[in-house]
Amino acid sequence: MTGTGISRHRISLSTLDAIARGAAGPDVVREVRKAERSRTLLLLRAIRDEAASSSKARGPLPPTESAWQVLDRVQQSAPAALETVLSYPYVAGWAGFTLRHLRRGHPTDPTPAWVHLGQLHSIAAAAAVHAGIDVDVRVPARSGTVSLPTLGAAFSPADRVDQWSVARIRSRDRDRRIDIGDNTVRLPPDLSQDATGWWALRRLTCREGSHVLSLRLDDLDPYRGLYETLDPHRLDDAEVTRWQGMLDEAWHLVCRHIPDKADAMSAGLDVVVPRPSTSRFPLISASSGEAFAGINVARPHAAEDLAEILVHEYQHVLLGGLLHLVPLTRQDEGRLFYAPWRDDPRPAAGLLQGVYAFFGVTEFWRAAARSGDDAIADFAAFTCARWLEPTLEAARALLAERTVTEAGRRFLDGIAEQLVTWGDVSPQHRVAEVVTADHRAGWRLRHLRPDPGVVAGLARAWREPDEDGAPGRGTESLVSQPDGPWSLARVDLLRCAVREGSSSVNPILAESTGATVADLALADGRYADALDSYRAEIAGDPDHPPSWIGFALAWSCLASGPGPTLLLQRPQLVRAVHRLLRAGTEAPQPDTLATWLADRLSTGDDGYERPRTGMA
Repeated sequence: MTGTGISRHRISLSTLDAIARGAAGPDVVREVRKAERSRTLLLLRAIRDEAASSSKARGPLPPTESAWQVLDRVQQSAPAALETVLSYPYVAGWAGFTLRHLRRGHPTDPTPAWVHLGQLHSIAAAAAVHAGIDVDVRVPARSGTVSLPTLGAAFSPADRVDQWSVARIRSRDRDRRIDIGDNTVRLPPDLSQDATGWWALRRLTCREGSHVLSLRLDDLDPYRGLYETLDPHRLDDAEVTRWQGMLDEAWHLVCRHIPDKADAMSAGLDVVVPRPSTSRFPLISASSGEAFAGINVARPHAAEDLAEILVHEYQHVLLGGLLHLVPLTRQDEGRLFYAPWRDDPRPAAGLLQGVYAFFGVTEFWRAAARSGDDAIADFAAFTCARWLEPTLEAARALLAERTVTEAGRRFLDGIAEQLVTWGDVSPQHRVAEVVTADHRAGWRLRHLRPDPGVVAGLARAWREPDEDGAPGRGTESLVSQPDGPWSLARVDLLRCAVREGSSSVNPILAESTGATVADLALADGRYADALDSYRAEIAGDPDHPPSWIGFALAWSCLASGPGPTLLLQRPQLVRAVHRLLRAGTEAPQPDTLATWLADRLSTGDDGYERPRTGMA
């Protein structure tokens, strides 16, 4: 393409502050999108340079210069058509993916390099079709399917097709056809409609007063998978109708509860990629900083969950664009942090993404809890309470780090100030406190390793109570590999119970979530029964993390004191000593051991230097 000089994009401090506080309007989002378009052009130029130095990448297709010539023609005759294609999220996503593939390869990707690079010809063809200019180009076909980004996909009706082949696209005087092997697909006059051999890219449009959300439903583009290529997975009409209906309801909730953010979200969300749904919880969605305005979503069971997903991924999208303009963190030096929304430790950059996403989620549910909408009021209060304080803790943990830049510190200060203000008037929720404690204690049990020497000293003191002496100093380590599996069953059960809104938990919920009898008793408020059942679970599997944390939760609901407190705050230490003791003699009961350890360590120095994890 010609005439595309490099422009500098700048962002003011006032704009940075507006984004930080969730007050960015649609004009700010559109400005970030302009910067993303420039980034896409730079990626295309880098791909052009890489292709020029690699003859292997071309394969059986014409040189990429022919695609550039088509794009030049489109730019000269119909620049809006070029803009339509280049601003598509999965054109930018393709560019980033392909550039990495050309430079470093991809050991798990069987796709030949020429097929990835050849997508540039498909992009050029799509731009030409939008512009209405005549073209005759050759493009890659994947298992008999040709992708035209922003338009749809043509596919061969033949039963047997090559996995990788070359197709021919001819467009003259609105007669558009695609030759795939021995078959010719004639494109319909209206490319937004399906036809024989043609799948159109469908669009979902929602209107709520003056607020309009229009998303393309992309089940076709090979680069819609963010970090992997995907085959087309065509949704049937009934599923598209379900998507439209749920999106209508979700958009109504967004516009009702956070109307000031609706138009910005419309400007920042362009494409939704449907993904398979595997469970009721957790909510499954994803986005990438390379595919601005595109989100991947497994359609949830409830409209309010989809509303949360839209807010959550919009926050990720906007922050991803901002990070291309302003670095908010430096190289993270390998330090890892506790993230209340993840089961694994996260680096500073990853934690920042989560803080901003759940900042937006908290804003939505806080507004819903205060709206007087009885249908979701308790669940909204629960979700707001679940995320507000943990998100604030995570923001404060980042503010204490050297890896955060000056701009990042200003950004996090803005988030923290808002969360503090909300916390002063937001509702408390007992179940949210339990779920928060469950995750925090479960993470500690799995990812913090007590010093073996200290553990051995404590075990020896238990066996030989007449011996005196401190256990000695040690360092508690943070590890990425969890010591034991995670289970979402208890949290799913508690969330479902809140949503059901009944005073007792339906046992059918336990079956649907995979929760145990002990989990059901805990959710139902029968803490003594839960304690006995968790005790039995630990006796049967003494290393099982969900049983240990369930025991700690039930015990803390029944009694206060140093024993329950220690088991919730230091479950990794209690289990480690328990593990060592049971290797030699009969293991003590968890509560007996935790009470003894709490008394043993209450005199001051407990023998540990703790890693910095960002946890309270």
